[in-house]
Amino acid sequence: MLAVSLWAGALVLLWVVGLALDRSGAVVTFGSLPPLLGHAAVRASVGTLLAVVVAGAVVWRGHMRARTMRWGPLLASGWAVSAVFAVALATTRGWSALSAPLRGEHDYLVVVPTAAAAPGDFLRTFTDRALEYPIHVRGHPPGFVLLATGMDRIGLGGAGWATALVVMVGSSAVVAVAVTLRALAGPAGEDVARRAMPAAVLAPAVLWIATSADALYAGVLAWGVALLALASTRRHWWPWALAAGLVLGACPFLSYGLLHMAVVALAPLVVTRRWRPTALAAAVVLGCVAAWAVAGFWIGDGIAVTHLASSHGRSADRPYLYFALADLAVLGLLVGPAGVGGLAGLRRLPRPVVVLVAFALGTAVLGAFSGVERGEVERIWLPLACWVAPAAATLTGPHQRRWLVAQAATTVALAVLLDSPW
Repeated sequence: MLAVSLWAGALVLLWVVGLALDRSGAVVTFGSLPPLLGHAAVRASVGTLLAVVVAGAVVWRGHMRARTMRWGPLLASGWAVSAVFAVALATTRGWSALSAPLRGEHDYLVVVPTAAAAPGDFLRTFTDRALEYPIHVRGHPPGFVLLATGMDRIGLGGAGWATALVVMVGSSAVVAVAVTLRALAGPAGEDVARRAMPAAVLAPAVLWIATSADALYAGVLAWGVALLALASTRRHWWPWALAAGLVLGACPFLSYGLLHMAVVALAPLVVTRRWRPTALAAAVVLGCVAAWAVAGFWIGDGIAVTHLASSHGRSADRPYLYFALADLAVLGLLVGPAGVGGLAGLRRLPRPVVVLVAFALGTAVLGAFSGVERGEVERIWLPLACWVAPAAATLTGPHQRRWLVAQAATTVALAVLLDSPW
């Protein structure tokens, strides 16, 4: 409880300091709720009511069902509840709000017609023309645009289908994390996954699953780690390692941020000390990098262009120390009170779980204090938040339902009070 109190107090203090910095002329964030990006605006709809019903069901029966359900149905239920909860929360501002983030003038789909006309030319000239593209396109590799282009080619174009893809892949991260815990820690890992599942699906991170492309990136990275965990614990390991390499090989071409967040993928090697699965997966990743280079996109050039664009943008002017601290507080917001409270008892969890959580936290600290990620981490750090969420498994006993109430209340309150562009 002390950890949660300190974290909540830090968020309030950071909000006050952020407003003061904004009034003094410093570049903080857009909106009135720093360090989050967005405005305070009370809104509710039928979607809000559905979200409350879903949250109430999880609070009332979630922890009992998580303990008693068979493993397969539990994973399917966790995925379904996460997706439904995300969609319900997103429609707090109306049904159109669900796909609005992907329809924005600064987002990826604006460029799809250009890419669809000549995908090869788009890829080969991407770095040369990056500064001409919308903010999110020039700040990322071309992978998501080409994915949306491919969907358009097979008749699944438009914001609706892209939103469905993001929500389904993003909400599946909770399943990938559970699979990883069970693979690396056996029955003890499965027990942790079961105890953490209700808090994980209710965590405020779900607000940015519908709909931020970073939710898709979180799901892809999570499944890459899960496949590598399976490879590292199976006798016939090489098909799993090959699959892990292909999935992890897609990560650098979806988001440059996944390059350092993929440190989490080293956890299976550290836990099992089996180097061959990781070595094969790494070789496949390098093969993917080479294949993209042959096709016309060298990732080093993409990083350089993105760095150039960000150095001339507003984010480069944001105060370093403020965001170094604020970003970590926002990570706590993503995992919610249960996640923050659970960190106090992290040592009681099995070693593989501790390693995964520690890798995610260490990567976040590195990102915050490197000064590269200044703000907007409520979406950027979705790939890390899902690996911190298992810490909530330490909160068992008679007060577990109270923690779930706090988790659900925080998430629903944010949905009602925060008008975010994502």
